[in-house]
Amino acid sequence: MRKSLFLGAIAIVLLFAVTIPALAGGMNYGHSWETWGGARVNGYVQIQACYNDGGQHAKQGYQRFMRDAGPSLDTGRLYTSQATSQWDCTVRSRQDWVWDSPLWGDKYVTRYYWGYLSW
Repeated sequence: MRKSLFLGAIAIVLLFAVTIPALAGGMNYGHSWETWGGARVNGYVQIQACYNDGGQHAKQGYQRFMRDAGPSLDTGRLYTSQATSQWDCTVRSRQDWVWDSPLWGDKYVTRYYWGYLSW
């Protein structure tokens, strides 16, 4: 009984390990995460021009960090390199980080945005 429960639990973990990354989306994406106990906010954006993303092809990806106060922050758009054409299959990416505010509250939260310019 214990062996079958153990094998069942392993099967469920493996199922999620394979399924969740497959549902994450295509080649054009961005995400953020915290390190140093939440003191640093990291961001990563990636595009691939030859990937058909809902009928569009990414030309150049970008990410942006913003915070209203504590101290205020706006990095503006931080761009990846630009694809040469919509058939360019080079993966273009960028990773950046900013210090987070040590203060609490909505206006002190560092927000992360990402997107891409299309052909």
